[in-house]
Amino acid sequence: MHAPLPVLAFDCSTEWVSVALDLGAARVVTRREPGGARASQRLLPLVQEVLAEAGIGLREVGLIGFGAGPGAFTGLRAACAAAQGLAFGLNLPVVPVHTLLAVAASAVTDAPLVLAADDARMGEIYWALASRTPAGDLHLQDDARADAPPALAQAWTERLGDVPRTGLALCGNAWAEHGASLRVVLPAGWQDILASALTVAPEAAAIAGLARAAHARGESVTAVQAQPIYVRNKVALTSEERMQARAAASQAAT
Repeated sequence: MHAPLPVLAFDCSTEWVSVALDLGAARVVTRREPGGARASQRLLPLVQEVLAEAGIGLREVGLIGFGAGPGAFTGLRAACAAAQGLAFGLNLPVVPVHTLLAVAASAVTDAPLVLAADDARMGEIYWALASRTPAGDLHLQDDARADAPPALAQAWTERLGDVPRTGLALCGNAWAEHGASLRVVLPAGWQDILASALTVAPEAAAIAGLARAAHARGESVTAVQAQPIYVRNKVALTSEERMQARAAASQAAT
């Protein structure tokens, strides 16, 4: 019997930088620390730390997975560049893992339907629905979207009802920034589930597991083919747009 493929995975898409080495047989070595602007400087040292703890070298890694997005643009580019560089140098396959799927997989829940929602800045939220198969695997139902709370509320109620369907869990990091706005724009039937939303970051250990499964299905790519998933191209509001957003928020609060 062949030994499990060691999978190196990392994510810098949120305020955290997370690195994991999945050695198979439920053995995973991880590191996680605040990231942000320092993520690009800390990513490769953390990779070296997990390799050292596991007692293996880079050339023993068989697959690389990374949080491809959506998320913070700088973090996505840092993770993608690291994945491309390592994979190219070692001639390894790569799996760009959707970060909202990784959020759903990182959440401590066995709910059959998971709504993953992350802060997209500029008053918007990245979100996607993930459904769980009978075997327990999670898959995104549709492409991720970036919406402001009013448009998001319309989309969520159209998909899930004025009272969310049974078996739904909410997870991600959108709640601290957007919780108050969501409580205003969503129907009363959503208030309880909003209160129980799980604050979850995409963990590299979950990305490693998703990457391993995707590779087994033949979904890995070469280093050159690995690219971030942006969902939107705009990274900042103009001054006029910021003023309009503040005015709208003030009006909503009155």
